Amino acid sequence: MKRLAGLAALAALFAAAVAAEAGEPSGCDKLAWPLAYEQAALARSASPLAPGAALAYDTAETVRLAPFAEAKLDRPPERAPRNSRSFAGALALGAPPAAGNYKISLSGEGWIDVIQGGAFVKPLGFTGAPGCPNLRKSVKFPLAAAPLTLQLSDVKNPEIAVIVSPE
Repeated sequence: MKRLAGLAALAALFAAAVAAEAGEPSGCDKLAWPLAYEQAALARSASPLAPGAALAYDTAETVRLAPFAEAKLDRPPERAPRNSRSFAGALALGAPPAAGNYKISLSGEGWIDVIQGGAFVKPLGFTGAPGCPNLRKSVKFPLAAAPLTLQLSDVKNPEIAVIVSPE
């Protein structure tokens, strides 16, 4: 019995060390800003957009991605994929309803790049937490009132749900 208790204590210490090493809190309550609307919308996202279809603002859509090596991205991602077997894709968006800060939220892990006016848009901040159902990551970007391209890369699965919503 003492041996089992010792093993349980060792396992708990190991789990705590792994969580601390990951440096990422778990659960929806650990997100840096409110995302309940986006989480609910991502959960309702259904059949994938047709290839080449434009993404609409404030509407969650599931998108189909290609293997990274086959993806037709406008520009190489600002961060190279960590997984050579990951998926990627580019989505066109018209001009946002108004210039301002927007959240781009994903149902799963992935890298988000925004290209507007031929240049990468620098993010204002990001939040994410494993263990939050239907929502894994959200990044804020300052968008001008002009069309843009949303590039997703380093995604583990060939489909992911995404929503672009005003701050």
